[in-house]
Amino acid sequence: MLLLLAASLLQAPADSGLTLASAWRTALRQRGAVLSASATMAEAGAQIRLAGQVPNPTASLSYTGAAPRGHFIVEQPLSWMLVNGPAKDAARAALSRSAVDSTLVLARLGADVSHAFYAVLGHEARYRLMLDQQQVADSVSGIARRRYRAGDIALLEVEQVELESRLQQQFVSAEADELAVARGELAAVIGWVGGSLPPTAGDLADGLDAGEVEPEAGTPPAVAGAQADSSLAALSVSVAERDRIPFPSLQVGTEWNDPADPGHAFGVVGISIPVPLWNWGGSQVAVARARAASAAASVTEARLDAQQAVNGARIRLTGQASRARFARDSLVPAAASLRQRALTAYRSGETGVIPVLEAIRREREVQLAEVDALVAFHEAAAALDELLGKTP
Repeated sequence: MLLLLAASLLQAPADSGLTLASAWRTALRQRGAVLSASATMAEAGAQIRLAGQVPNPTASLSYTGAAPRGHFIVEQPLSWMLVNGPAKDAARAALSRSAVDSTLVLARLGADVSHAFYAVLGHEARYRLMLDQQQVADSVSGIARRRYRAGDIALLEVEQVELESRLQQQFVSAEADELAVARGELAAVIGWVGGSLPPTAGDLADGLDAGEVEPEAGTPPAVAGAQADSSLAALSVSVAERDRIPFPSLQVGTEWNDPADPGHAFGVVGISIPVPLWNWGGSQVAVARARAASAAASVTEARLDAQQAVNGARIRLTGQASRARFARDSLVPAAASLRQRALTAYRSGETGVIPVLEAIRREREVQLAEVDALVAFHEAAAALDELLGKTP
């Protein structure tokens, strides 16, 4: 995972604007969460080397009143020969867990980037819609004034249309503010430090016509993390069981300054064995076994929870895609046709202004609902990708 990310960082950002891919690459370069995940992986790798280390010997130098008076002893513990193998296996399991955690961190960051990116596209689409609706309202206002001058309508209709036009100006202003806020949030999510955020380059309809969402192969990160925890707990039992075995330490050294044999030194070789007088380490083993049993049971729960979450996310994604396509292909064209017919009828004097205003408002509602459905589709896609450990 980290190697693939490193390769992606070398790619240049798109010249045409800030795409989702270039936003993701910027986040990988700038966000501290990525550096933290990398440091955590490095620490877990160092723990493997630490678990395989041979402990340093202990040296003691002493002088006694009884002969021989000088003593120099080096003691080397040998218990590492029993525990280093299982300890290294446990550290490898911890590394696997760290890799899963890094995947989860990056997937969560990827979901945040996707949410923020498509939120900007959504507000841009809303802003364009508000501007288009402003033009429509201004056009109706012009028609109303011409008909009033011709004596076809009362002043009341002109005032109704102008009120709608001024109200539409409020919508444009409010959406401009929301767009600015969304761009600021996107800049914060990706850690943008290059001044003003460049224009976004993307389409809310990206991926909408990809077809049915197929089940993903592989293990969701939540399940992989529980499996790594279970392996670590099981290996910790082996470490605890071996650690309770009284294993000797080797002692070598020399003694000198014996008045009975001046000028000579004597070699010393021996062993020291820990005496399990007060406890045999049974409590530590019992604790490790209980933790291993709990971790093993958690794998089943994690698998059930992940399956339910992924199935639910897939259902929501399919539903959001269907609703977004229906809004795009059916509702929006129907609303536009209705508004156009109402304008034509009003221009020719076949109807009053109320049906026109109603058609304009309904078109606005339908168009905004389409944008909301497209944004919701991308939010559902990001949620599913996060559960599966995928990034943009």
